[in-house]
Amino acid sequence: MTLPWTLALLLAGLGLSGFCLWHQRRPRELGEVSLFPSTFLLGVGLILVVLALAHLVTLATGHAPPGRIPRL
Repeated sequence: MTLPWTLALLLAGLGLSGFCLWHQRRPRELGEVSLFPSTFLLGVGLILVVLALAHLVTLATGHAPPGRIPRL
């Protein structure tokens, strides 16, 4: 994955997370049920952000993070 795709993934994750936070914090009437799964999508957005940031570190340093299985 190249730098533009990684930045697009980061922006998508930030946008999704920001929208879901706004959706959860907005005032609503008592008894109004949301049909939008904002908590689940907030988690998905945060996972996208963490993965994109890890990939940006990999692109900036040129070294992959160490894994659990050693490469021979």
